[in-house]
Amino acid sequence: MDDVRIYGDFHRITPDIFEQIKDAIPVDQVEYDGDVLRIDHEGTYILMDDFIELISKRLPEEGYGHVEFIDNLEWEVTRYTITPGKIEHKKIKVDNVLDAHMRDLGM
Repeated sequence: MDDVRIYGDFHRITPDIFEQIKDAIPVDQVEYDGDVLRIDHEGTYILMDDFIELISKRLPEEGYGHVEFIDNLEWEVTRYTITPGKIEHKKIKVDNVLDAHMRDLGM
């Protein structure tokens, strides 16, 4: 089993912003279409904090992003919500992900 799975998407990433951050992307699976950056990683544990901080600093006013960091060893998910200059995160045990998601949506 892989140590971690990481899925992320960042919106309103201009080509200029992408050029500024592309060398700092810590994963190999990267898809960029001129506005949305998607990242994907399944494998060994990698540090994401520096990249998440960098992208938060570079996001334009209307930009936003999300990262799901699934730690298979600790059996928990860290959900990051990234906006310009702001990073919020919440840890949830994998067994409780659906309950937490439904609670967040008021269900």
